[in-house]
Amino acid sequence: MPRYRTNTNTDHASGTNRHVRGLLLSLALVVGLLSAASSAQAREATTPDPAGGGSSAFDLYKVKVVNNAKGVRITVRMKAVDWDAETTPVGEFRLLLDTKASSAGAEFADEVGIPGDGGFRALKGSKKYRKSWETYPFPGTCGKTVRERYDLEHGTVVVHIKPKKGCLLHPKHVRVNVRTIQSGYVDDSGYVPFTPARVDHLPYKGSFTPWVKYSKK
Repeated sequence: MPRYRTNTNTDHASGTNRHVRGLLLSLALVVGLLSAASSAQAREATTPDPAGGGSSAFDLYKVKVVNNAKGVRITVRMKAVDWDAETTPVGEFRLLLDTKASSAGAEFADEVGIPGDGGFRALKGSKKYRKSWETYPFPGTCGKTVRERYDLEHGTVVVHIKPKKGCLLHPKHVRVNVRTIQSGYVDDSGYVPFTPARVDHLPYKGSFTPWVKYSKK
């Protein structure tokens, strides 16, 4: 009987050990998943418009920011523009890119008229440095690293800055602010202004999306 009880205790201890090992394995899997999620969050983040739908023809939906070895890529989703409609919306689009947590305000901006022209530019630095970042009408040295795609018919704006030494080489953190303004519309009778203009910010006026850390992956 004592031997049986000893065996029983041994079996119970083995079962406990198996249970503990199972818990440790589960914990390791959870930690691994959390680490993977943190890694994914570190190199990209999507921020929806906290204000929800608005009356502007350029209503913002969400913005995705990616910061990895391929560069900084910002994708903005907004209300699609129907250029064949009876009225054509008029206004502007602006994206501010902040790349330095130690410096107040954004370092770069991408601005265009809708419909109209515009481009990417640096907001800080020497005159020569700012000139090198221009993309319109002719791209400068750093401006050549910028790819802009305005597909307003499908409600998409993409700005991609490829890494280059002396321009923007793998910033540790990035964040953005997006703003659209519909100042009015054009119909058969001409231009009809809005007073006041219909303005949409993402996330809010004077604020930025969360910082996105750089990751090689």
